[in-house]
Amino acid sequence: MLIQQDWLMRQIEMMISTILRLAGIELSQEAALPEERRQSGSEWEEEVARLLEHGRLGKAEDLLFEHLEPGNREALAAALRFYRQANALTDAELEAQDFTREELLEGLEQAVKQYGLSLPGFGL
Repeated sequence: MLIQQDWLMRQIEMMISTILRLAGIELSQEAALPEERRQSGSEWEEEVARLLEHGRLGKAEDLLFEHLEPGNREALAAALRFYRQANALTDAELEAQDFTREELLEGLEQAVKQYGLSLPGFGL
């Protein structure tokens, strides 16, 4: 199980990196502290980050999907940041929130499909 989780974690990270390159998006805020990132993001992005920090991953993902819209590169960048941060959670943290890495990968795939992107070979 541990090997499968590590593999999924790497798949998610590789998918995010590939989408960033394909879409020409730089996550310049990635290195910023969470407080700095919240100050520069939109209100809904701040709420997504807050929910994620407080162990409400499912609610954060729901809010993220409410704001995804094709053509909005900032929302796509926010989704990629969200999935990168969620993927950094430990297996125990994910399990405590009734989430799996498989669900993270599925959510990421659904998010990028809204932007007309798909990456064969990355799915489950």
